[in-house]
Amino acid sequence: MNILEVKDLRCGYDCERGAVIKDISFSVREGEFLGVIGPNGAGKTTLFRAVSGALRPWEGNVFYKDKEICRIGPRDFASQVAVMPQMLEITFSFSVEEFVLMGRFPHRTRFSALREKDLAILEEVLRLTDTFSLRRRKILELSGGERQRVLLAQAFAQEPQLLLLDEPTLHLDISHQVQILDLVRRLNQEKSLTVIMVLHDLNLASSYCDHLLLLKEGKVFKQGSGSEVLTYQNIEEVYKTVVVVKQNPISHKPYVLLVSEEEQMMRRKLNNTERRWEEKETLRTLSNNTESTEE
Repeated sequence: MNILEVKDLRCGYDCERGAVIKDISFSVREGEFLGVIGPNGAGKTTLFRAVSGALRPWEGNVFYKDKEICRIGPRDFASQVAVMPQMLEITFSFSVEEFVLMGRFPHRTRFSALREKDLAILEEVLRLTDTFSLRRRKILELSGGERQRVLLAQAFAQEPQLLLLDEPTLHLDISHQVQILDLVRRLNQEKSLTVIMVLHDLNLASSYCDHLLLLKEGKVFKQGSGSEVLTYQNIEEVYKTVVVVKQNPISHKPYVLLVSEEEQMMRRKLNNTERRWEEKETLRTLSNNTESTEE
């Protein structure tokens, strides 16, 4: 069953400048882990905002469980869908505990006291995201990476069925990148949590996502499995850069290697050298054949 469906979506911010997202359609099954990739300006964050309900479509629709998301009340939507944006402006210095507990609001009545379940979930998500030691700290005092993990803890506290993540590894070191994405993947597999994640890192997308949606200039350029999407032809066409795509020796998934300008020049010189050597060998062979014929 599809948990989310996007049909002929067209949207943007300024009618005079035109649409950012142009007639995009795709669907996401329950329990799927979808990665949205593409270069800067391709429309990834705009698509994310439309899917999360923050940006209304100009044309087309976004459906959550067969209901238009614009017709779902904010509390009902937040009780089932958690959204972790790339940038979140926080103006009041809540403690980490207070901030994460806000994720429980959709499951509580107005002015109701915290329940034992809320506190248990608080401790669980703080430990899952390695932020338990930060629980007494003010959120404005945290580093970018620490704040990113707290945002994810709040999203987990909502107990969502669909998790929307826009660059969740932003500001994280490689250790916490793997830790966070391992955790998201584990919840995806063990609790059938559906995940839609915007990522810049193609190798992380390849490693963790079931399917990929590659955007170019506001349109879907290619969608499918990692091996179908992450070919050197697709990447070079969309990103306008030279890459080499190999197979990860452990997971057997695509792994993208960047090729610098210097490396490209070295390769061209090597190719020219090989070509000249082949030409000399060809001439030598022809000369030997000619001499043999004359004899």
